[in-house]
Parts: sequence; structure tokens; C-alpha cells
Amino acid sequence: MISHARVVVVGGGMMGVGLLQHLAQEGWKDIVLVEKGELTSGSTWHAAGQCPSFIGDYTMAMIHHHSNTLYPKLEEMTGQYTSWHGCGGIRLATKKAELEWFKHVSDIAKHIGYRLEVIGPDEIRRINPFIDTTGVIAGAWTLDDGHVDPAGTCNAMAKVATNLGATILKHTRVTDINLRPSGEWEVVTENGNIVCEHVVNAAGCYARKVSQMVGSDVPICNTEHQYFITEPIPEFVARDVEIPVMRDPSASAYYRQEQTSALIGIYETQQAIEAWPHQHGQPTWDSDSELFEADYERVLPHFEKVMQRMPIWADAGIKSVVNGAIAHTPDDNPLLGPAGGLRNFWLCCGASIGIAPSFSPRG
Repeated sequence: MISHARVVVVGGGMMGVGLLQHLAQEGWKDIVLVEKGELTSGSTWHAAGQCPSFIGDYTMAMIHHHSNTLYPKLEEMTGQYTSWHGCGGIRLATKKAELEWFKHVSDIAKHIGYRLEVIGPDEIRRINPFIDTTGVIAGAWTLDDGHVDPAGTCNAMAKVATNLGATILKHTRVTDINLRPSGEWEVVTENGNIVCEHVVNAAGCYARKVSQMVGSDVPICNTEHQYFITEPIPEFVARDVEIPVMRDPSASAYYRQEQTSALIGIYETQQAIEAWPHQHGQPTWDSDSELFEADYERVLPHFEKVMQRMPIWADAGIKSVVNGAIAHTPDDNPLLGPAGGLRNFWLCCGASIGIAPSFSPRG
């Protein structure tokens, strides 16, 4: 067991492993990631793997574009399967205010360098011939993103990090974090203690528990998120070109092709419920790779709108449901940077809109 390090990253999901990789690539030495289970066993493993470019925050758009440039290279870099699908995405607008928002995000795209085109209903139907564009006034077509296998991609980044000298300690739960008189941190684990200069809270759904170890807290709420995979769709079986990831704010949903099936994800609004409500939204420490029971009734209004848009799916049966926890912040932007009042205690947690964020220490 390592007893000293420069940095200890707590949490082995997409955010923690992504940061570890980038620290290693920046030349940082003596960096350690501590994960209580297997890598990705929190929220990452059950994610749908969305990698959107469309985002209205300039800094986050830079991070997403960096990740969407990195992910297609990882499989060749490491030999680790990542299943990058660069199918692009189309976000629909049914209101003039949404079209104005497209113009704002389009300006961000031009400055950052990813491709975004604002297109009309006819062009949307050309790209996705199965969609009903009734009521749609425009689409924001992002050509440089897509989706990826989350577990494979996370493990590929872990391989990059360890090849550069980083250490990953799995099945090593952090039980406490103490500030020493020297100003260093002591990370207490089930397998021994690590004294370090920096601690990064990348604990995902456990981020509040980890922050509370140092007398702090984070504004994170863990909610259930469901996505559904249908039986094979004949039109997809007969076609070689994958449709883009469709994002439909009017349905509060995203949907795409998953091999020859459809994948439909719902971001619930008023019906959203807290994960682990009997535990005040906090998972127990033995909650590895946990899923919840499907709740069809809660998402039925969203489903009806999706089927109106994609009528070829209306008669398809549901093959599987994934209902897992994701961590939300009040504005759905991740928490990045120093924790207030704590020297060298950093936050890298709270991503909820896909796995595109792969965080660099440069910001």
C-alpha cells in the first residue's frame, strides 16, 4: 500500500479517471486514484454514453470538445475497446426562443472549433428519414460528437494513466480524510493511510459523503434516470447508416440507434425522484453497480411524445431498462475547482448530461 502521494483522487468513474489521465499526461508524478469497488461501478458503468457538443457554457463546451476529440483516439492508443460512434447529434427546436439559443451556441462552436449547423426540417428529415418534424422549426446539428461505451472508455483512460506511472487502487474504500498540522491531507482507507498534498473529490454519487469527511458539503442531489432499449427495429436492420443522437426538449428526452435497436432516455422533470429516498438520497458504501426497478408509468407522457416523433418505434417492445442514479447540481454543471475554505481540496464531481467531460488540470 502506498503511504505518500502528491495527489489522491477519490473515485474511479469517468471524472476521476479522466482527471488522473490528464494529470499523468501533464507530467505529474506520485498520483494515486482510490476506488472502493471496480472502476466505473458507480454511475459510469450504466450511463448511456452520450457525448454531446451542444452546450451553452463556453468553458464546458471547450471541455466537451476536447473529450470528443480524445475519445475516438483512445482505442488505437491503448488497444482497449471503446466503441466510439461518431454519428453526430441533432437537437430540435419547436420555439423561437430555442432557435435564438441555437444561434448563441453556434457562436460558441465557431470560437471553439467544433462543427454546428442550424438546419431546417427538410434537412433534419434527410439526415434522419424516420422522424416526424411536425412543429419543429429548426435543428442544431453537431457533426463531431456521438456516443461511446462508458466502461470501455473509462478503462482506456485508466490504461493511459497507469502507463504513464499513475497508480490505481481498487477495492480500497476511503473511510476518512484528515488535515494534518503540516497542512498535508491524510486519506484514511480500509487498506492503509495515504499522506498527500492534494485531494480530489471525484466520488460521484458519494461526493457529499466524501466532502462531509472534511467538514464541507456539495450541492448534489442523486436522482434516478431511466433509459430504455427496444427490440430490433426492422428499418435499422435494413440500413447501414446510423441515425444521429436526437435531443428533443419538448419530450425531455434523447433517443438514438443502439446497434439495430432504439435507445430512449428520459430526463424527468416534475416526476423526477431522488435515488435512495429512504437514505436521504445517499447510497450506502456497499452500493456497487446498483440499479433500481423500472417505472414505466412515470415516463409515459415523455414516451408518447417520443413515439410521435419516431413512429417507426411505436409497436416495438422494450427489451431492457436501465434505471440508475446520477448526480445533479442545481444548474446541471459539474463542480470543478477548489472547495471553499479548504487548501488543496478539490472538486471534480456532479456531471449529469453525458460522459463527454474528460477533465484536464488546465481547466
